[in-house]
Amino acid sequence: MLATEPQTFLARYRWWLALAISLLVAALWYLYTQQPQSLAVVSVSAGPTERVLAITGRTRPRVTVRIVPKVAGELIELTKQEGERVQAGELLARLDAPALQASLDQAAAALAAQRSRLAETERTLARQTELRTRGLTTLKEFDAATFEREQAAAELRRLTAGRREAAAKLSDSSIDAPVSGVVLARPVDPGQVVTSQSVIYELAPLTDIEIETEVDERYLPEIVPGLKADVLIAGRGQPLTATVYYIASKVDPRSGGATVRLKLDATGPDMPLSLRSGVTADVNIIVERLNHAVTIPRSAMLGREQQARVLIVSAGVVAEQRVQFVEWPSDRVIVTAGLSAGDVVLAQPRVDLIGQRVRPVAASASDNVRDRSGGIRTP
Repeated sequence: MLATEPQTFLARYRWWLALAISLLVAALWYLYTQQPQSLAVVSVSAGPTERVLAITGRTRPRVTVRIVPKVAGELIELTKQEGERVQAGELLARLDAPALQASLDQAAAALAAQRSRLAETERTLARQTELRTRGLTTLKEFDAATFEREQAAAELRRLTAGRREAAAKLSDSSIDAPVSGVVLARPVDPGQVVTSQSVIYELAPLTDIEIETEVDERYLPEIVPGLKADVLIAGRGQPLTATVYYIASKVDPRSGGATVRLKLDATGPDMPLSLRSGVTADVNIIVERLNHAVTIPRSAMLGREQQARVLIVSAGVVAEQRVQFVEWPSDRVIVTAGLSAGDVVLAQPRVDLIGQRVRPVAASASDNVRDRSGGIRTP
């Protein structure tokens, strides 16, 4: 009878032991499943912020100088090609103008002959003057000699002016650059006969390069003359500053945008000499500067316009918070109401997380997005 007591004890408590183990496992599983999940969060901060419109444009000359000859002739020399630089006063072209050379030769010959004639009249007048003092000539002969000398002198002055004019016309067969710049076009070749209506070169002054771009009609109300911009021109390491000075009054119906032009702030000797026309330029027009603004990644928001909201984490619990923001093409947004510096929001919000306990973890660089589009800049 005594030998069977241990077996009876085990049989009596086996069920209770199994129940206790089951309850322990269930308690451990419950505790494990009720642990708050770790989620990436963004800590809201406020500071200086720039709202920027990032667009692409091209360099262009504000003024195009067309070079035309003053005289007709055959082009025997062209010194520059398209894209080459030219300095003011540098020879651009030379024309073969035989008619002008012949006119100059004729003027020179006539001038030489007239000098001889003037010398002869002066000798005649000298003889008449001597004879007049000796009473061996008449007043009529003396006056005639004086008149001939005066006429010869007047004719010499006329021929001298004619020779200068012929020489000036011949010098026009050599064409020099009126300004320093870059050759945009050279629509002629050596051997062609040109007239005073023919365009030989088109030059873009180096000191008069601007940026032309197009702004979508949605953002035109924000663009006004005087706005500053950063311009990064292809091939250059540092951006240049520019100012909006022209906004087209009409929108192109095909593109839905309007032409906007900016002038570079650097002028004269400060103007970079490496600028060319037609080069791509990345333009960041600074639409607004704010001394104290709250910005968050756009990915941290749910909904748009009146339904915009974020999920904040307070005391480890996720709650919904309505916000107001500035709609702008950027990876970050400026929040104007609903958030303050120090708030913590979920980097990747989901509606099913509302009311749940979470363990906030600082978002990684890939989650806490900086604005890659250039739309919102936080210096």
